[in-house]
Amino acid sequence: MTSNVKYISDSTAAYIVAVVFCVCFLLTGMVQPLAAQHLENTVTGRVKNNGTIRFKSDSGRYKNDAPLTSITNNVIEFAGQNNLFTDLAGSQFNTNALGQNALWRVPGMVRYALKDGRAQLVQQRYYTNLEMSDSSDKQIPDSVFVSEWYTIFLSGPRTYSGTFFYDGNLRQIIMQEKGLSGTVNRYNNLTFQNGPKTVASGSEVWMDGIFFTDSLSPSTIEGDFHWGSKSYLHSRAELIIGGTLTAGNDISDLHANVDVRRGTFIIKDDAGLVTIFPIATLTTEDNVAAELVMGKNTKMDVRGSFVNLHGPLVNTTFDITSLVNYIGLQDPQIMQATALTNPYGNLRTATTVKNASGDIHVAGTLSVNDTNVVMVPYTMNLTLGDASYTNNAEVVGNFRRRLTGAVLNTTYMYNNSETFFQYTTIPQELALDVRPTTRPNDYDMTTDVFRKVTVSHTGDWKAKVRVGYKAEDIPATWGPLTAERLLKIYNAYPAPNERSTKLTPTLPPTYDRRPLLLSTGIAYVELTGIQNNGPDNLRLDNGNDLLLRGSRDTLRAAASGRWSNPFTWDEAREPEPLDRVIIDGFTVHTGYVRANDNYAIEERWPDSMAVSVTISNTPASTLTFGSVGSFNTFSLVPNAVVTLTNQRVAPTLVPTLTQDITAADIDGGLIVYPASNFTAPNLILTLGATAFNAGTLQIGVK
Repeated sequence: MTSNVKYISDSTAAYIVAVVFCVCFLLTGMVQPLAAQHLENTVTGRVKNNGTIRFKSDSGRYKNDAPLTSITNNVIEFAGQNNLFTDLAGSQFNTNALGQNALWRVPGMVRYALKDGRAQLVQQRYYTNLEMSDSSDKQIPDSVFVSEWYTIFLSGPRTYSGTFFYDGNLRQIIMQEKGLSGTVNRYNNLTFQNGPKTVASGSEVWMDGIFFTDSLSPSTIEGDFHWGSKSYLHSRAELIIGGTLTAGNDISDLHANVDVRRGTFIIKDDAGLVTIFPIATLTTEDNVAAELVMGKNTKMDVRGSFVNLHGPLVNTTFDITSLVNYIGLQDPQIMQATALTNPYGNLRTATTVKNASGDIHVAGTLSVNDTNVVMVPYTMNLTLGDASYTNNAEVVGNFRRRLTGAVLNTTYMYNNSETFFQYTTIPQELALDVRPTTRPNDYDMTTDVFRKVTVSHTGDWKAKVRVGYKAEDIPATWGPLTAERLLKIYNAYPAPNERSTKLTPTLPPTYDRRPLLLSTGIAYVELTGIQNNGPDNLRLDNGNDLLLRGSRDTLRAAASGRWSNPFTWDEAREPEPLDRVIIDGFTVHTGYVRANDNYAIEERWPDSMAVSVTISNTPASTLTFGSVGSFNTFSLVPNAVVTLTNQRVAPTLVPTLTQDITAADIDGGLIVYPASNFTAPNLILTLGATAFNAGTLQIGVK
């Protein structure tokens, strides 16, 4: 063999021979003579290294002009401060320099092993195996690629700049770096390429910067893997053997599945946004040790899927300040159920209809946007937090509030933006099962809103109740006399004895209504004082429906007051020309102001007040007609069949020369004061009934 190798180090020629030949360093072919501090392999040279080639000089270089097929290697050890792979002219790239790209990857092992106190510079290269050894600091630059093994053996501190790549196509074990701060002894940016990777059991991998995987690099996480700032997962990650994956401080984009089989996916306190993209699923398997933990002030956007296969659902933990945001375009998108003991912190939905895989429990707030959440046949459970809605979205199905610690007279929203309870007596829990366009108990298609609202509760309650409805809940079968302004709340019983009772829990009643014409999509009826027990007129029974009925019932006076005052009547509205009226035990005055209510708004239909009026024989049952200036003429509907029936027998003579403007009840039956004119097409006085007239009382119509 003819050898033209020229290799000169800092020691004698004898030492060179010992290093080179004793480790079986064989060079064949046309090779340049030895040159100071470097190994030079010409275009026709061959290097077969079965041992170790050690570069001791700080500036020693492995120079190569030969094809990569001419080189084999066991270990190349750089023991200097700045050893390099170059071509014969000193160029590191776009030549025959080893490791310049993936096609020129350095075969075998490259070891960085400087022993003194100076920092050793690692070259940006494509390595097969790479080792950090001995006590000097290691400065690891951007774009270091390792295709098989990266090892650290008794190395000094490592400082990483740029991105470190694991790019082998066979399974690679990720070398642990567990420095807890900065870029010393922890990766800066980390990328997985070309094949499967494993974070081994018992190891910790920490990083500061960007994590990225291509679509060919599934990860098996057996140890602890801590992402840095931004993370982009494009290949499946699998957690086993108690491994942990901790999301970083900025975004974590999951474009591929994360399967937690036995381990924990941790979204740590104040971590950045975790997004499950449309083609990805985050799955916790059917194992109590397959866990998801969301810490304080964390957020997870679910554009794809989140699935918990563990039946008891106690393997997922959500801090009350965390937010899970279901914003997928699937229609419907399925929301993962949670356990009572392990509720969501805050829950938000948007874009498409959402269904649920089971009961959902929320400890914080619920925000429903754009489209409905359909819980049937499950239950949405919320404690005391806000429920908010946009674009007239609502929760369809059962919505339960757990009310331990609730505050009196606070609005607790239920299934939509116009359905709430304000409690004056707080139960342990109360639920509304709301089903739009669904038949309620005792339904009458000519008078009722086609929306089923079922109430269930534990513990006594009393509240102001508002219930919302939409245009689609108004059937086309309503009769001509049915109207939204007439809607009342009824206690509707189920089969087999379907019936309903109108609720008038306060005197006067406190109905408040907003019809669809004045709403932005959800109208409402509101009534104060409903409770779960007591007389029929204020009770809404457990398991019954809250029925909205717009029929024209007979109006009854519910308080002494002016005819035009809505709160004189049990439906909190002034009687209309089509109404029938009963005055039983109250004094109703017309056309002037009395101190009992000080109501000064004039009667709206003074010439057509009602189609029927009955004054009962109960004490204080009285209807009076007075005047204020020229406002002095009144009539029932001028029709020959319209009748005023007076049954009250006054116990004493009632003074009539001046209008009684006091707050006291008057016991007189029918009274017409001076300067007032009243017409009744028909007037019936039952046996002994009294009528006092000091004005003009006209009977009959032409």
